[in-house]
Amino acid sequence: MANLSPELNVRLQRLIPKLSSEATGEVIATVDAIKRTLDKAGLDLHDLAARLSEVPRPVHPNNQSLHEHPDLLMMASWLLANSFSRLTYREISFVQNVKQTLTKGRPLSPRQTSWLRDLFIAQKANYND
Repeated sequence: MANLSPELNVRLQRLIPKLSSEATGEVIATVDAIKRTLDKAGLDLHDLAARLSEVPRPVHPNNQSLHEHPDLLMMASWLLANSFSRLTYREISFVQNVKQTLTKGRPLSPRQTSWLRDLFIAQKANYND
């Protein structure tokens, strides 16, 4: 898929907020304007949707997720430092991905959180034996 040019980005940034209008006619006109703008660039709405899904979320060093769950990052770090040889390849990959996700300030899913806690508890119990 072609990249969106800076000019195209600016035009779409001006048009997209108009989609929230209460006036149905304005919304329809805006959709038509977006389609024309994309068409001129050789793109369509599917290309725009695909491009938007590729855009990474901004990463901020002070992101809330890291501050809300420092214990999760500590668990991942401890597992990699102290239980690396006792973890399966799948568990190592999981913990490395979790650590990277948390370091970037992104939250874990409830299932990821649960698995990380379970691994930590099990490995910590084995470590103290």
